[in-house]
This record gives sequence, C-alpha cells and structure tokens, in this order.
Amino acid sequence: MIEAIGLCVSAPDGRRILGPVTCAFGSHRTVVTGPSRSGKTTLFRALAGLIAPSAGRVLMNGEDLSKLDSAGLKRVRRGIGFVFQNDALFDSLDVLGNVMFPLTRSGVPRPEAEKRAREALDAVGLGDRLSVIPERLSGGMKKRLGLARAIVTRPQFLLADDPLAGLDPGTAAAMTELMVRLWSGDDGGLIIAAADSAPFEARGFQTIRLENGLIAHGPGSGAEAAASSGAAV
Repeated sequence: MIEAIGLCVSAPDGRRILGPVTCAFGSHRTVVTGPSRSGKTTLFRALAGLIAPSAGRVLMNGEDLSKLDSAGLKRVRRGIGFVFQNDALFDSLDVLGNVMFPLTRSGVPRPEAEKRAREALDAVGLGDRLSVIPERLSGGMKKRLGLARAIVTRPQFLLADDPLAGLDPGTAAAMTELMVRLWSGDDGGLIIAAADSAPFEARGFQTIRLENGLIAHGPGSGAEAAASSGAAV
C-alpha cells in the first residue's frame, strides 16, 4: 500500500502547491482527476519518491520514504512503475534500449534484461519496432513505449501520469484498454492521473479529485482532509 499522510509539497519560494493530502492506494484501481495545475503530477512524483514533501509523509508498505537512505529509496522505487506525462524517452536509445534501461541500471544481466524488454514490448504491441528510435514513433506509440518501460520491472504499483494526454479518442481508448488489460498486480494497484476520469470510472476505478492542491472529492476529502490539515501544518 502507498499512503500519503498530511502530505504537502511547496515550491522553492515557499508557496504550497499540494496539500495537505491524506489518501491511500491499495490493490484497487484509482483515477486521480482535476483541472490543470491542480497538483496531480506533484502528487504522483511525491508518491514515487521523486520529490520530497515539505510536510507530512509518504509510506510504501509501511516504510516512510523520508527516513530511507539512498539505497533504501532505490529499493522501494523498484516497486513502482512510472509513466511520465511527457514520455521522458531517451532519443539516443532505440525502442528496445529504452525498455532495457531500467533493468540494466539496476543490475539485471543483459540477456535477461533483453528477454524481459522484448516481452514487455510484445505486450504493448511494439515487438516489431525494436530498432526504431523514439522520434520516429507516433504519439500513441510513444505512450505505449513509456508503458512498456514502466511495466518491465514488474512493479507492485503502476503510476501513470496523464497517459492519454494528446491522443485522439481512438488511440486514447486503445491505451486505456491496454493499461487495464496489462495490469495484473494482485497485491498492488493501478493509479492513473487524467483530466477526464469518465473512461476509468466506467471501468470501476475509484476516483479522487484534486482542486488547488487539495482533495475535493474521494478518500481524504471533507472532515478527513480538515483533520489532516490540522496535523500537517
């Protein structure tokens, strides 16, 4: 389980851009929605340990990320797959190299890394694009490549930050179907940030809505949010 407890994130000038937020993500599927600049990306980056909170805590299976050293944080991050909003692909590497990268970086032997990368690419329908560089892929293919890189480590949790952004309706529907079909983490969860939550709500996703960095609807809203606010500041 990933838990945010009184989580706050502030900009360098001290302006609060998220929180306080209290919510938990277990084995269910969740969509986090809200308008632009509502804090969705900031929340996801904090949950993944990519940015440090200014107040509050993030727990991964009971471990407080702020209390872990670099080795411990690296170990915990192996349980999280992250699909970046802007794809964050390496143009210097081909499709296969992009998906192998997180495995080889963590010490997986190259033959095993290549085998697993090929399996992930087959799963997202890019098995015939192994030697293509990302800049030659369509927007939909880049999204699928980012998904393959996120699932290749076999994470407990998959966080996908606005994976449908910029896609036409047909490609967005196919991407949604792909994520739902691929995610089979019995002990983890699928967490998606999206401006439009309707396609995910129709599939039974739990919904959390953020507005101005606070939970406006869903677990952690109302009295619970007020209580966390008092504890966090």
